[in-house]
Amino acid sequence: MDHKNKKKGITPLMITLLLISFAVAVGFVVMNFGAAAAEDQAICPIEVGLKLAVIGGQDQLCYNQASKEIAFTLENGINIKVDGLVFNAIGNKKAESFELTEAKMIKAGNYMGNVPYDASVDGELQQIKITPVVVLYEESEICTEQALILENIRTC
Repeated sequence: MDHKNKKKGITPLMITLLLISFAVAVGFVVMNFGAAAAEDQAICPIEVGLKLAVIGGQDQLCYNQASKEIAFTLENGINIKVDGLVFNAIGNKKAESFELTEAKMIKAGNYMGNVPYDASVDGELQQIKITPVVVLYEESEICTEQALILENIRTC
């Protein structure tokens, strides 16, 4: 029997397909890690300019013990519309968070709102944090670095 050199192995075409598949897989993994890192470090690229309205020299934020509500009036800056707010009320017993999707403000617009807060359940009001929500490139962004942080809340 004449056995000619019948080596079995991987053809150059198979090697090329394997290398391309490996490169695509590595690229996919690297891109996912890069996207996750960019998302973790994302900040609002525009200054919102959100602030409390001031009337008669007094900030328009107070706690009404009778109605168990926090009343506030905000002013938006001139750079971008605000499409909502995240309102955090921190008491010495409990913290409450509210997503105020109806709190839309045009550029240089105002919003007057009320948020329920029961001091007998949540404790004495320690801090309020109001964070603007804006739409950038068709995606909602919560601008935590531009939140209003308020303490020493007066009663209405």
